[in-house]
Amino acid sequence: MVSLDGEVAPGTRGALWRDGGLVRNAEGLSRLLADPYPLARLIGACALAREESRGAHLRGDYPQADPALDGIHTIVDSDGTIRFERWL
Repeated sequence: MVSLDGEVAPGTRGALWRDGGLVRNAEGLSRLLADPYPLARLIGACALAREESRGAHLRGDYPQADPALDGIHTIVDSDGTIRFERWL
C-alpha cells in the first residue's frame, strides 16, 4: 500500500523483493497478485505470463530464456489483459 507520503509500504516492498525479485517462481509471483499495491499485482501478473528467465530475472521454474520471446514486449491492455507484442 502507498502511504500518505507516497512511499510504498514495507510489506509490499518486502513482498516485491522476496516474490518478484531477481530469483522468482510461479508460487511467489502468485502471492503478489493479492498485494494491496496495484503495481505489485501488475508485476506479478506480467512475470507469471512470461514463462522464462530473461536478463537479470531468473525464473526458478523456467530457468532458460525462450528464444521465441526475443524482442517481444509484455503489454497490459486497459482491461488488464496481458499479451505479447513485437515492436519493429
